[in-house]
Amino acid sequence: MKTHLLLMILAVSAALPGRAAEIPQTERTRGLVKELLMKLDSTGVYAARKEKKIEDIKSGLPGDTDEERYSLCYDIAEEYSNYILDSALVYMEKAELFARETGNDSRRIDAELKLTELLTVGGFYYEANEILAAIPRNTLKGKLLVQYYNAWTLLFHELYSSSTESAGLKEKYRARYNVYRDSMLCVADTLSSVYLRNMERKEARLGNFDEARRYNAFRYSLIKDHRSGAYATCVYDRFLISYYYEKKLTGEAVDDLLESAIIEVENSNHNIASLLRVEALLINFNEVEAAKKVSDYYYSSLQQLGSRKRLLEGGQQAIRIMERNQQLLEKRKNELLAALAFISLLVVALVFMLVIINSSRLKISGLKDNLQRSAKISKRYIGVLFQLYSSYIKRLDTFRMKIHSNLRKGNVEQAIELTSPLGDFAAEERKELFNNFDIAFVDIFPDFIETVNGCLKPEEQIVPKKTEILTTELRILALIKLGIEDSTEIAELLHCSVKTVYNLRSVLKSRLAIPEEEFKSIIFEL
Repeated sequence: MKTHLLLMILAVSAALPGRAAEIPQTERTRGLVKELLMKLDSTGVYAARKEKKIEDIKSGLPGDTDEERYSLCYDIAEEYSNYILDSALVYMEKAELFARETGNDSRRIDAELKLTELLTVGGFYYEANEILAAIPRNTLKGKLLVQYYNAWTLLFHELYSSSTESAGLKEKYRARYNVYRDSMLCVADTLSSVYLRNMERKEARLGNFDEARRYNAFRYSLIKDHRSGAYATCVYDRFLISYYYEKKLTGEAVDDLLESAIIEVENSNHNIASLLRVEALLINFNEVEAAKKVSDYYYSSLQQLGSRKRLLEGGQQAIRIMERNQQLLEKRKNELLAALAFISLLVVALVFMLVIINSSRLKISGLKDNLQRSAKISKRYIGVLFQLYSSYIKRLDTFRMKIHSNLRKGNVEQAIELTSPLGDFAAEERKELFNNFDIAFVDIFPDFIETVNGCLKPEEQIVPKKTEILTTELRILALIKLGIEDSTEIAELLHCSVKTVYNLRSVLKSRLAIPEEEFKSIIFEL
């Protein structure tokens, strides 16, 4: 029974669902998660630092000249660009206006191109397209031409990646994106960040992952400030090569994602995608509270940024994450139910084993008591037996002395009378023998008479007289209980005829209320 129970437990244990494949980690991963959560607790400090920096620039307004006003508004818009988009648009429009008033076309076009980038991020594609279409490309040279192509590249990238556009339009936008990207690559400085990043993406899309990483590594080497937004973007792009393009997530890529998110939080950058991926990552780590903290910050930062496209994309991705999380919760619920079933089985098994152990303990305790009782009885009856034998020896010696004395005195007739077979010299001795046997037997088997009567018919109960302990029938059964079943041997021990023993045994059988074999079994098991 115990073996079957153990096998059942092992079978249920083997049937329990295994844990899902874990997200790869390195020695740094958990430390980075902890650091990110600490940074999220200090977002108010970083926001205040951002506001202080912007206020310091604003303190220079209105400025003495249009050129100075242009520079101040341009710088303020740059600071607001990933923080509060509406404010960035306001100040970039002011910068464009001051550049126009100065008559500096390069500054005006630069401001207009920056304005289109902000409009594109905000989801104002029509307005961005209107401004770009009005800029005469043939007049642009150097950095402005690169910036021009890059603005078109960004616009068509946002359009083809938008979830609201049709599949046919997306293909057209992707084709236009490729054209402008390649045009930009033809005129950009090969050591510039914009060139290296676009080449990195191009190679990754083509499946040339090693080449993409080479471009990323070169970008990385050019960045001096490892707490800057450029550094955060670089390591995030490195994460994307493994996760998004190669579809092969590694522990190092996970660390890149976390490091990027930490820096973006420090810089109060609200235009970030890394936190959304971190949220899903933490859920896989079973860090539900931490994931909620990341999610709350991410959506509050999107609302503060004010980008229609980012909010729409974030909401759609949130729905997908919620659906996936719901599936994960269902799976874990099923795992929990299976675990509870397993635990319940273990509890039942434990209770069963405790019952067995308790039963065994009681049996052992009973056996111990019986052993102690048997030891006491053995000691007592060893003494009784010694006294009986001593008494018999003394009586035989007295009997012998009587015969010897009568013979010496010549009282032959008295000596013959003492040894006559007609006399019942042993009657008293036999009576005492039976009495001592009865006392000892009932002492050892106190339930003997009750058990025997329980096997007899109600009207055939054996009730010893007040002057006796066992009747002859009970004494015969007592000898059988002790293993003496031969009627002749029983007759010799009881000093009666064999016929008497046969008759008593036959009468006893007729008085039974149960089969004889069952009766014998009960007597032997006493």
